[in-house]
Formats: sequence, structure tokens, C-alpha cells
Amino acid sequence: MKRRKALFLNLILAAFCLAALFLWPLFMGPIAIHEGTKEEIAQLLATHREAEEPFFTDLAFSGEKLPYDEESSVFYLPLDMETEGWERGELASAAPGVSLVFEEDFTASDKQEAIRTGARFRFYAVQGEEYQECWLTATGLPVVSIETEASPDMEVFGGSVYFWDSGTKAGWASSSILEANIRGNTSRTYEKKGYKLNLKKQNKKGEIVEDKKPLFGLRSDDEWLLNAMYSDSSKIRDKLSADIWSQIGAVQEEFPEAYFGTRMVYVEVFFNHEYWGLYALMEPVDSKQLDRIGEGEGAKEEYSYKSVTPQDVPTEGLLTQEAYGESLAGYELKGSHSAIGRNLWEPLLSYLELRDLADDGEFAEKAAELTDQEGALDVWLYLQAVLGIDNRGKNMYYVAKNRGNSQKIYFAPWDMDITWGDALSAGTDGKVWDVGMNTALYSERINWSFGDRLIELDVDGSRSYVQGRWKELRQGVLSDESLCGAVEGLVHQIQDSGALARDRARWPDSGQGQDYELFTRMALYRMKILDYYFDGNLEEYMGLGYQ
Repeated sequence: MKRRKALFLNLILAAFCLAALFLWPLFMGPIAIHEGTKEEIAQLLATHREAEEPFFTDLAFSGEKLPYDEESSVFYLPLDMETEGWERGELASAAPGVSLVFEEDFTASDKQEAIRTGARFRFYAVQGEEYQECWLTATGLPVVSIETEASPDMEVFGGSVYFWDSGTKAGWASSSILEANIRGNTSRTYEKKGYKLNLKKQNKKGEIVEDKKPLFGLRSDDEWLLNAMYSDSSKIRDKLSADIWSQIGAVQEEFPEAYFGTRMVYVEVFFNHEYWGLYALMEPVDSKQLDRIGEGEGAKEEYSYKSVTPQDVPTEGLLTQEAYGESLAGYELKGSHSAIGRNLWEPLLSYLELRDLADDGEFAEKAAELTDQEGALDVWLYLQAVLGIDNRGKNMYYVAKNRGNSQKIYFAPWDMDITWGDALSAGTDGKVWDVGMNTALYSERINWSFGDRLIELDVDGSRSYVQGRWKELRQGVLSDESLCGAVEGLVHQIQDSGALARDRARWPDSGQGQDYELFTRMALYRMKILDYYFDGNLEEYMGLGYQ
């Protein structure tokens, strides 16, 4: 009987402890901190000396160390900016021998307002007879932190990379071994660099292997791109354009596993414990994204080509090269190949030869055979809508996909930062490119040669297609309501997260200060101009053309 009583009491005690463990946060407030009284803090400052060198770098939220800017001793806590209530957890020191004293219970303030304004909450890290003044700020975006022995402008480097999600606190922090390199052509001339990240991990055998992660709602993978958005004063052009393309042409019914474009999410980046600014984390347009059949995979190999610079050799010259490697006159062959010869370039060469055919009748006859003709017209419409002047001769993927016994070229626009009225010109120092608004663009045709020719020759009813498709798009993704909502949503993400203001402070010489009201007005103005031309005035529109 005594044993039964003891067992029963132990069960009650265990149940009480478990209940206390889960219910205690409800009584202690959303975020557990040690808040010092005015008297306690005054005594601390009177009896301790301020450290000459910062010693505290290990602030943890619910056991996960937070990113920080070392010079300013500001720690960043990623939180969900769409919810009013503060997340639950504990802020504590992860460094032995260091205690923390917060100046106030910041959770008594409005969380969304604190995130939007980038409010900083002071606390003191105390070690022995010294203290360090520190700050906590909440961000509404995910955070990526790169740690390496390299400088930010080194072409190739290795190290570690850490990720913190803002929308969840379940498995919200992770890390990987990092291999990285600077990416971009024009953009690499700017001081704020973009990067390609390759994530690695060590397996049980001690081998370094790929580390595939599903980051922030994007695909699960080990390869990622960080877009610096340096020259774009709005910080929304690329993502707005990518989001619009996702609803126009990125999904092809005949290839349900492929995505002919990119998806991206805003993040804030740290480089070697220095705040580095607002970025867009992007999925690369690679073999996985395109669901490309690779070499030796049991079916006819498919190919993808990236146009990185305007074609610098006439097509006739491309057909008679002495050797064919990974690059060809402004194009790059993507993917892994055991050997590279002309046969791997044949689909792109056939497309270029078609594009430049002198015989209009032969062009019209072969267009549907060699290309996704409707897809090309969708690209043409898309470039007209977003004013994609930087995608006419470059920033395009050409993808050779199997259709029956033959292959067709499909199209995936890429790198859409020079859009919505922005134009590029050579900088005064000869190294950096200047980007600025060119309002004359809003009344011009964006001349993409292949799409232009389809319409000019009215190949297979191309004119009727683009006129009908335009009306359809204006009822959906390009409606005034949809465009206004899309712009508003993106501005909300970068402004109300506090990230835009921090990026402007970090990079004062980058493109800044977009008037979003003007941006929206100009976008709607462009739609109205195209409404006029696609409602019976297409012939007049084809007589225009931006040079």
C-alpha cells in the first residue's frame, strides 16, 4: 500500500512539474528577461566599469544564438511582423559567466511598431567588474549571416552560413558549411556585392556533401543566390517582376515539374558580424528548377543556355566556330556535361538561325516547330508590361525541352532589376553603371526581336493572340487592383520590417528614396498606354521602338 501511495504521489508531482514547465511562460510574459529596476541599473553603472573592448556576442533566444552587428553591439531578433503578439521564449546569455540586465520590458510596447521603426532596446551584459552596453532590435524578415576569413569583395571564399526564420520559432535556426562566390555582371561593379551560396555539411563518414535546405518557404536545395538590389532605388522591381512572371509564363502545363523563372524572398544579411543590408534570397534557374533531363538519364538530354551579355558575333559566325566550349558569344551553356561540343549548342544555334532567317515565309513555317511560340509571345507581352529593356539582348534563359521526337526552345526571363522605367548608362568613372528613371520609356515599345517578328508577320495569328492575351492579363495579374496590391505588399515587407531604413543607412550611396506613390502611378499609366495599343492599334505600336 505504501509503495502504491508513493507511486501515486510521484505521478502527481511529475504532472505538476510538466504543467509548470508549459504554463509558466503564460504567467511570466511573452519573452522572459531579467528587467532591472532603475536603482539596480544605477548601482550597476556606479560599481562597474564599461569594458574597453566588447566581450559579449552570445545573446540567445530560446537557446538559439542571434545575429549581431559587432561594432554597434546590436543584436537582431527575427519575428513575425504580421502578428500583434510577441513570440514566447527567453532571452538569455549563452556565454558562461555573463549575466544580462534589460533596461525595460520591451514587450509592453507595440510589437509591430517596434519592428517597423527599428526600435532599439538597451540591455547590459555583465561579466565580473565590467559591463557592456548592448541593444536588441526586432526585424520582420529572415536573416542570413555569413562568417568567413575572406573579405566581402573576394571572388571565391569559404566559411559558414547561418539562417534564422522570422515566421516560425519551430526549427527556425540552422547553419551550413559554405562555399560562395560573387555573382552578377554589371552588379559586381557595385560595393554591395551579390553572392552565390553553396551549402555543405559533414556526413557520418566525415565527408563534405551537399546540404539541401528548404529556406523560408522556397524550394529545398543546396544552391542559393543573394541578390544585392544595390542600384534599384525601389528594392521591389526584381521581385515584383518575378512574381508577375510566375503568373504569366513561369509554369508550363506540359512540364508540371518545371518552373521557368525564379522565386525569391527578402532577407537581411550580415557579413562577418557586420550588418550588410537588405537582400533577396533567390532560387537559381538551374537544371532542378527547369526539370531538365541531364546527360545519361535515360532520355534525350535537354539543355539550357543563359544570355549574359548581348550577342557579340553574327549568327552566321556562330555556326562555323572552330571549337564550342561552355560559353559562346554572350551565351553560357548551363549544367554538367562530360564533354562539350557543337552538338550541345545545336538547339540554341537552331533558334538563333531561325530568328535571323532572311526568308519571312521560312521563318513563319519553322517558328512553331522550333520554339514555344505562345511562350515567346507571353515573354514579349511581359517585357512590354514591365518595361524590360535589359532583357532584350541578355538576361534570358533559352531552354531546350523535349516535345515528342524533337526539341523546342522555351524562354525564362531573368534579372529584372532594370524594369519599370529604370534605365542603365555608363557611370562617370568608367567602372560603375548608373541607373535612373527614364520616363520616355513608358510610351515606347520594348523591341525584343523574336517576339517582334512573330507579331509583324502575324505568324499563326500572333496579333490576335497578344491582343486577347493582354485583355486576359488585364483582368488578372496586370489589373490595376492586382498591381496596386502587389506593390503595396512588397513595400509593406521591406518598410514595415524595418529593413529598408537599415539598408539606406548602411549603403547611403546606393539607389535610394523611391517614391512608391509615383511608382504605382507610372505602372498604371503604362497599363493604360498598352490598353490603347492592344485595343485595335497594334500596327501603330509596332511602329514604335526603344533604341
